Amino acid sequence: MKVMAKLTSKGQITVPREVRERLGLKQGDGLVFEIQGDTITLETPQEDNPFTAFIGTLPALPTDARTYWREQRDGDDSG
Repeated sequence: MKVMAKLTSKGQITVPREVRERLGLKQGDGLVFEIQGDTITLETPQEDNPFTAFIGTLPALPTDARTYWREQRDGDDSG
């Protein structure tokens, strides 16, 4: 597959939709450019931390639990 992207005056490109979908990219994801001679390969970075894949998989704590742990962390013993 070949797709084209244009370079802006600031040196930025928009990754075409086909490429984002093919690589499973979403906002905030990083990309690695590998340069060998006149060839540039674009790939997703390899994760060094095996737990990164689990970030965001647990439900958020209820508000009262967040307050409790914030108080524990900050040393607020008024409660």
